Amino acid sequence: RLSLWFFLMALVIELTGAALLASRLIPRYGTARGLWLSLFTAVSAFCNAGFDLFGNGDSLLAFRQDPVVLWTLIGLIQLGGMGFAVILELLRHRKSLGRLSLHTKLVLAVNGALLVGGSLAVFLLEGRNPATLGREGMTLWDRVTGSVFQAVTCRTAGFAAVRQDALNDSTKLISCLMMLVGASPASTGGGIKTTTLLVLIMTVVSYMQSKNDVEIMKHKIDKLAVYRTLTVTLLSLTAVILCFSVLYFTLPEDGRGVQCLFEAVSAFSTAGLSAGITEISGTPGRILLIITMFIGRVGPVSLVLSMLVNSAKRKNIVYPDGQIIVG
Repeated sequence: RLSLWFFLMALVIELTGAALLASRLIPRYGTARGLWLSLFTAVSAFCNAGFDLFGNGDSLLAFRQDPVVLWTLIGLIQLGGMGFAVILELLRHRKSLGRLSLHTKLVLAVNGALLVGGSLAVFLLEGRNPATLGREGMTLWDRVTGSVFQAVTCRTAGFAAVRQDALNDSTKLISCLMMLVGASPASTGGGIKTTTLLVLIMTVVSYMQSKNDVEIMKHKIDKLAVYRTLTVTLLSLTAVILCFSVLYFTLPEDGRGVQCLFEAVSAFSTAGLSAGITEISGTPGRILLIITMFIGRVGPVSLVLSMLVNSAKRKNIVYPDGQIIVG
């Protein structure tokens, strides 16, 4: 019954998004092709896939000043990145949001913070860049929309309304951070996940406050969840660093460090955005990116599942405390 709910939920959201996109794409491409493009793009956005059929490798550059297309995709990407369980809970408790679970509250809080903070950062850094949001003819509303879209799409969605290789290096670094975080658990996106980021931050805060437990919203987080968070994050960073290092030291001289990092994080988070490194990386580099994408999509999830299975079989052995010096 739950699977049926999720299927119907995805179907309704994708069809609604396709209808909104069709209002803009049918006049441009005709009825048959416009409907097909609308449906394909809506499914691609909700699933955080980022595939498009518009050709020339330009993604959504032709729609950089079309608010209907961009805001529709923003909504689809956000809904897909939140996770089915969160959407279902919001529907069930839409009249009593105080009854939302801790998980849903955390997902909404981190999503909101990343959306506002990321959009503001992109607007300030790219608002006057003539190659991106500061190009001639872009109104203030166009720049606001473009900033929000960039902040949303780099959270594993993969659509591009501006050229990613034309972004300032500072914007690329911020995009790397958002791509690394990615979407939320049990969603259609990748990354280390929003709740992982929050647990990491609160672990540091709790330690600085000399607390024995990690506390979030007056709840104590299970220590096993903290250990999983640290493990997934460390392995994820290791995969990104290895991919970045190989790309940086094997590419021609025109391959810049920030661009290599952007490509490595984008591959791990399955965002699919490119700063131009993939096309010059050659066969070995592309094979490495394939492996990194596979690890990013499957690795952390498999790791957590294997830990859950093994923990149930492990005997409850208690060892004596060992004192070491760290930091």
